Amino acid sequence: MMTPQDYLDAAGVLLRQPPSCMQRCWQRGSACLTRLALEHGLRNYWKQVAPSVADRPMRNQLLVLPAFAGTEAASTARVAWYGLCRGMHHHTYELAPTVAELRGWHEDVTVLLPQLQ
Repeated sequence: MMTPQDYLDAAGVLLRQPPSCMQRCWQRGSACLTRLALEHGLRNYWKQVAPSVADRPMRNQLLVLPAFAGTEAASTARVAWYGLCRGMHHHTYELAPTVAELRGWHEDVTVLLPQLQ
């Protein structure tokens, strides 16, 4: 089973050197891996702090996070998660997320996960 750090590392590889076979989808792949890192990190956090929250939908987890982890961490998690959700879904009328957006979300999750441990 992959750890949140494993997901972040894989997303970082896609950000630095996207493979040629993923020319059209590496941005969404990176967003998906970063989102998985955030979700798994939050699941691990909830299992330690409030196990009853760990199996709830992510929106519910994000709603109660300020009460447990503080407003700054909760805001970072919420902004990253919603941005990553938007970035990983393909819509014909939207562009893929930019490298700057992906790097920002990746950095936010990278900083946030140790705070939640």
